Amino acid sequence: MLAIIDQYRMELSELAMFADSTVENYVSCIVSFTYYIKVGFHVEPQNCKGLHIINWMAEVKKTGVSASRLNHHRCALKTFFAFLQKIKIVNKNPVDALPPIRRTKSEKNKPISTENAFKLLGVFDRSTWIGKRNFLIVAIFWALGLRLNELTSLKVKSFEPDSSNRIGLLRIKGKNKKQRALFVVDNLFDAFTEYLNDPAMDLKKNDPLFPIINGNSISNSRVRKMIGEHAQLADVSERVVPHVLRHSFATEMYKHNVPVSDVQVMLGHDNVSETAVYIHVSDELQKSALDLIRI
Repeated sequence: MLAIIDQYRMELSELAMFADSTVENYVSCIVSFTYYIKVGFHVEPQNCKGLHIINWMAEVKKTGVSASRLNHHRCALKTFFAFLQKIKIVNKNPVDALPPIRRTKSEKNKPISTENAFKLLGVFDRSTWIGKRNFLIVAIFWALGLRLNELTSLKVKSFEPDSSNRIGLLRIKGKNKKQRALFVVDNLFDAFTEYLNDPAMDLKKNDPLFPIINGNSISNSRVRKMIGEHAQLADVSERVVPHVLRHSFATEMYKHNVPVSDVQVMLGHDNVSETAVYIHVSDELQKSALDLIRI
């Protein structure tokens, strides 16, 4: 079997052109799996059944790995048995019968790094009103943590600027018709005024703050697509959607010592336990934050 695993390594590296780190990780997974079924079931990999693979995946899960890491093991097994099919050692791939491994909400909404947030903001062409619009949309998600529906329902009148002090208020209609107001300052204030003062803009107070060409408000799906396209342009490999940016905002606020109770208000949450889900830090730090609020 070691000779076959070496052939598998070569297949991944030279033909499939996997990264060296991926090749070594996959091979490590296969070596561990082979050892497990030989010792536990006295079975060679080419003779294993779906039940053996399920038992192995259950053992891996017991170690406390994330769903993404668990899926990494599944991918290693899938490519390995596909290779055994190719060289006619097995007739079918037993991994095909395994259900997909779903990530938890927490993993799906893992915040992007500050570095990648700025990379994303840096790829927008702000020489056109559409570029300014798209930049401001992402900046609002990143700097204010709005929900997607809240952003697409904003009107021009939702923003109340005080140009003399370079500060403004953004009035938001949240869930269950709850309203809140967030301060807009510094660079974000400049982005707002630059966008609204663009010569191509001719918006009235009751118009959508973020229109498309025909004057209607930009749709949720178009916002998601726009962010995804620009994340690719910025070479950001992390998952970037509006809700991820909302989680990123909450985490950044907490890391900058903003009290969780204040983050709760800014996010429009009813209780602090809901806000805690949005703060992606260690369990110890999260618990200490909640303890402080209970005093």
